[in-house]
Amino acid sequence: MRTISTIAIVTIFAAVGFAQTNKEDTAIQAVVKRMVTAQSAYDAKTLDAIFASDYIEISPVGEFDPRDKVLGFYKPEVKPDPSKMTASTEITDWSIRNYGGFAVAIARFNYSVTMEGKPVPPRSMRAMAVLRKEKGDWKIASVQYTGIRQSQPSILDKKSGL
Repeated sequence: MRTISTIAIVTIFAAVGFAQTNKEDTAIQAVVKRMVTAQSAYDAKTLDAIFASDYIEISPVGEFDPRDKVLGFYKPEVKPDPSKMTASTEITDWSIRNYGGFAVAIARFNYSVTMEGKPVPPRSMRAMAVLRKEKGDWKIASVQYTGIRQSQPSILDKKSGL
């Protein structure tokens, strides 16, 4: 009987710990999703609210961008004309490592873009975000973007015409 009680108690504590971790992972995903939505909307005010004060970014082209430069890129006045360009982002393949006061979130961003009514070939990137808790809220301290190459036909496919 004592063994069953011990197993029950351990199971309950494990479930509570999992629920808390899952809740934190959900909050981390929400902040990253909020960042992507704000970037798409050129909403520098929201980005300002979710970026840590010392935010840094490694851009998709490998540039080191401090916080002010990133926020300047997303000012509403530089937003592309929506009648000429639209974009949407799907976020998949999450990997979150939560260490309590900080976390690392990695995800795949799949972009669909239309330019002047014509779809552009889809593009994807991996993003690695480092987050830390500030006053109980998750803030994004840095992000690094890495482009994902589109699959190319193999040499054999080119020769056979496939």
